[in-house]
Amino acid sequence: MNPYAKVENQFSQNAENYRDSPIFAAGEELEWMKAIANTKGHEHLLDIGCGAGHTVFSFSDIISKGIGIDVTQKMIEVAAALAEERQLKHITFERAAAEALPFADKSFDIVTCRFAAHHFTNLPAAMSEISRVLKKGGTFLLVDHYAPENTAQDSFINHLNRLRDPSHVRESSLSEWKELFAANQLTQKEKRYWDLQIDYQDWMMRGRTPENVQKEIVSHLQFADPDTKQLFQLQFDAQQQPISFCLKAALIQGMKN
Repeated sequence: MNPYAKVENQFSQNAENYRDSPIFAAGEELEWMKAIANTKGHEHLLDIGCGAGHTVFSFSDIISKGIGIDVTQKMIEVAAALAEERQLKHITFERAAAEALPFADKSFDIVTCRFAAHHFTNLPAAMSEISRVLKKGGTFLLVDHYAPENTAQDSFINHLNRLRDPSHVRESSLSEWKELFAANQLTQKEKRYWDLQIDYQDWMMRGRTPENVQKEIVSHLQFADPDTKQLFQLQFDAQQQPISFCLKAALIQGMKN
């Protein structure tokens, strides 16, 4: 059984949506990432779970070489076409999994992973690989939405994401990330937190969520307790249909010891 089948199934049909979605194509966190990376121009960068390539493209003017990897072939094709269109010869894409990176030890100055880690089938293995391919003193930049430390709210948000996207494995909590960084010789440096605003209809459309599952999602949102509704800023219309909510997002920099 292919462990990445769910991810490939989810994103093969949606590659163009992710190419064009403002959440992935823009996002102020891309500028934050670049500022933290503080490159000199000679750096080699690896972007893991690259999707349509937006993260590595945003770094293209401040690095000498960028590689994006993804398990979904269609995403790689979309990203490669964009690189060609933009004449970015130093940016390439290949199909590979985070848990088994096809690169030598200490081959990158920067590794980025933006809104992808919650899809990894084996996060500890992926983190071990990230640490392995990073040079000493190199930077790992993680961006993802995270689960609250409260167990019920953790269950609520992970169940919501899994309903909408069967390839969602788990969004980790900040304490889990802290342990993963420490276990892989990564010292946490810069951290930023923000609320990632989600337009409900756009979210459903991007996920191509079937009607019957949408009904389940609506009731999951409606029955959330008041504290959870407040935390995730759940907004409903007069008919109690969801309008918007937020995911809790973080940018964490780890420096390889």
